[in-house]
Parts: sequence; structure tokens; C-alpha cells
Amino acid sequence: MVLVVFPLITIAFLKPALRPALVQSGHPNANGAEHVVPGQAAMSAFFLVSLITFAFFTEHAWATWDRLRASAATSFEIVVGKTLPRVALGVAQFAVILGGGVVLFDLKISGDAFALAPLVVAFSICLVLLGVAVTALCRTAQQANSFGYLGMVLFGAIGGAFVPFNLLPGWARAVSPVTPTYWAMRGLRSVILDGRGFGAVARPTAVLLAMTALFAVVAVRRMRFDESKTGWV
Repeated sequence: MVLVVFPLITIAFLKPALRPALVQSGHPNANGAEHVVPGQAAMSAFFLVSLITFAFFTEHAWATWDRLRASAATSFEIVVGKTLPRVALGVAQFAVILGGGVVLFDLKISGDAFALAPLVVAFSICLVLLGVAVTALCRTAQQANSFGYLGMVLFGAIGGAFVPFNLLPGWARAVSPVTPTYWAMRGLRSVILDGRGFGAVARPTAVLLAMTALFAVVAVRRMRFDESKTGWV
């Protein structure tokens, strides 16, 4: 519901409002879907952070974490087992929303649609590793859950998922490059709206992978598998 249904409902309401903004920015043939579809996909994908923290903290809530650690799986395998399916979920979510945008909202991808693949994969991995880093830093499920929902709204707004980047206030444009959403939207917009290809997504993809590496370092340095955490109470 959160990853697919809610974004599609939101797209139906926001599409007409975004068309004038795109026309004003130099895209006279735009219908609004070119921004609102990838924007809603990128914003709702941030829910992957909460899904990752939920996957870890439920083990503590159910008192099964120690049992999991006592299994034959290594610490690395436990993390991979909890993160890899969410990466696939993130990629599938993008595919469904973009496909729904084409079928339901007349989304036209002007550039090479295949160029979106490395960008979407990098963005999904980035969000999943951010979720692992948040799990490592937080002691309670409430802390992690608060970051997940606040980050989805805040990063979505600052990163240009709500409205086109040129309409953001100056302070937001100044700080938006520190958010993964900004780089995802930059690549998505280059292909969907500006009609470009793989070259346009190379830099956004590289930055997202660099952020992924940073989140991985934080997770490795801070994650303590014997640390006691508080699940939902």
C-alpha cells in the first residue's frame, strides 16, 4: 500500500498541478506526469529505510535475535539476508510505479528507459544501507521508525521529489545535494524529461554508490550484534 498504491493515488491528484511548473521551466509538451511519477516513486522508496529497521528490531521485539545469532549464519549473512530482498523490492516498486505512470497517467519517457536501471538499483541499495546504518545508530525501534518517516518527508521535499528543483527555496537548493533523493531525481529527470541516456545517469549513480559506501562504513563501525535493543512495546 505505502510503496505502490498510495503513490499512484497521489499522482492522480498532483499531476495537473505540476504541469504548469514543467511548462514554465521550458517543457511545453509536458503533462505533469514527467515529474510527479518519478517524484512519488523516489519519495515512497524511502520507506525501504523503515522496512530495514523493522526487519532488525522485530527480532529484538520477539526475543529471537540471540537465536538468530546462534544459528549457522554469519553476521554478514544475516545482514545480507535481511537487506537483499528489500533491494529487490525497491527495484520492483520503481518498475511498477513507472509502468503505472505510462499506462495510467500518460507518462512519456523521452530518453533511454534502460538508462534508468543502474540509477534505480543504486538508489535502492543506497536506501537499504541507510536503513542498516540507522539500525546500527538507534537503540530503540521508536527512534528508528521516527527517522524513517521523517526522512521520507524531509528528504523527499528537499531532494526535489515534491516539486521541481527550480521551485525550491534557496536554502533547500543549497542543501539538497546531501540527500540521496536529489541525485535520484536528477537522474530520473534527465532521462524522463530531458530525453538523455546513460551518460546523464553516470554521475548521479556514482554519487549514490558513494553515499552507499559511507552508510556501509557507519554500519560496520557502529553495528554491535551483541548490543541490546528495544523493540516495539
